[in-house]
Amino acid sequence: MRLSRMLAAGTAALAAAGALAGCGGDDQASGGQVELTLWARSNSVPDDVQQLLDQQFPDYDITFQDIPDIEDKLRAAIRSQSGLPDVVVMGGNLPSFFTVSDQFLDLADEAADSDAIDWALELGQTPDGKQLTLPTDIGPWGFFYNAEALEALGYPSEPEAVAEQVNSWEAYRELAEAAAAAGQYVCDHAGQNYQARLGQHGYAYFEQQDGEAVNAVDSPISREAFVESAALAQDGLCTNTEPYTPEWNAAMTQDDIVGFVGPAWEDGILQSAGEQQAGSWRVTTVPGGPVATGGSYVAALAASDHPDEARELAAYIGGAEFQKAGYLDKGLFPASTGVHSDPDVATPQEFYGGQDTLGVLAQTATDAPLVYQAPNSGTIAAAFFVALNDLASSNNDPAEVYESLVEANAEL
Repeated sequence: MRLSRMLAAGTAALAAAGALAGCGGDDQASGGQVELTLWARSNSVPDDVQQLLDQQFPDYDITFQDIPDIEDKLRAAIRSQSGLPDVVVMGGNLPSFFTVSDQFLDLADEAADSDAIDWALELGQTPDGKQLTLPTDIGPWGFFYNAEALEALGYPSEPEAVAEQVNSWEAYRELAEAAAAAGQYVCDHAGQNYQARLGQHGYAYFEQQDGEAVNAVDSPISREAFVESAALAQDGLCTNTEPYTPEWNAAMTQDDIVGFVGPAWEDGILQSAGEQQAGSWRVTTVPGGPVATGGSYVAALAASDHPDEARELAAYIGGAEFQKAGYLDKGLFPASTGVHSDPDVATPQEFYGGQDTLGVLAQTATDAPLVYQAPNSGTIAAAFFVALNDLASSNNDPAEVYESLVEANAEL
């Protein structure tokens, strides 16, 4: 058993007509059996998704389709009003679908029966209260670290002790300075730290006022996080490598990275690149407090010929049994609190020296604040991330760069 996200999942070879099969299908062709189409990325569902669906719904004919560019495909299908699935598992910028909420079924009853983390359910609610989605996996953040490396720096190795000593971003910088002096790093990319710091305050550039998203890009939260994260990079305390890149993998393999702040799903690349360090790694809480971000969500389309059955399918995908399978197969961190306490899942992890990593991250997920997302939150976040990337190799003043970013994004 392992906590890992296998990102390099193969894409099914689908003909164009098959990839855009219509809602519900032709029930006459199957002798009256209910036909449903499910869209999802293969890396956001269990490996045996089709088998699970066939077993759970023997009276339905459910077709799973692997759609890599699923959000773009869904938007195109909504615009053309053709080729829509019955149920979809999507990620990305969820609020961008709120403006077309009439295209989705309300999953309020299913949400009422759900055991999902509260904030993850809230992320799927439109400003007018419609439950557009149910969460399927989430991303609690942790501070992943090599216990042997921290001990060599004079720090404790056990997660609780590390959390107590590295309990603030100031203390984290002190650790980063000690690591850099030894030729190692506990920071991979300043953008990761910046995102974590924003999330700890539930901040994503907008505030909700009277049901409307109000631009709040010029915030002390963002300014402090941006300037101090940029300083980490400019002072040579980060490797300046982005996760999911060959450079990051190389830095991990060469023992340059001995710690990093990141979401649960980065465990997958850690276990792959840090294979030779198995048993030495641990995870604890992020300096400064808990933070978590959304992952994937399931929704049912209003155009379905079988709305009740589509809701039923969505509820199953958003439920404990399906999420448990996704965790065991791919390390998709469950939104279901029932899975968090499942004895088949909450077990010691060999890669982490016998630590029950699920327990640590589940507590973080429970304690984390809701991060309010607006349709343009992702656009602004990308601009700040690019700026931090550029600052790592320049002498530009982070405070001045911050002001220019605020000016450029204040009207979004």
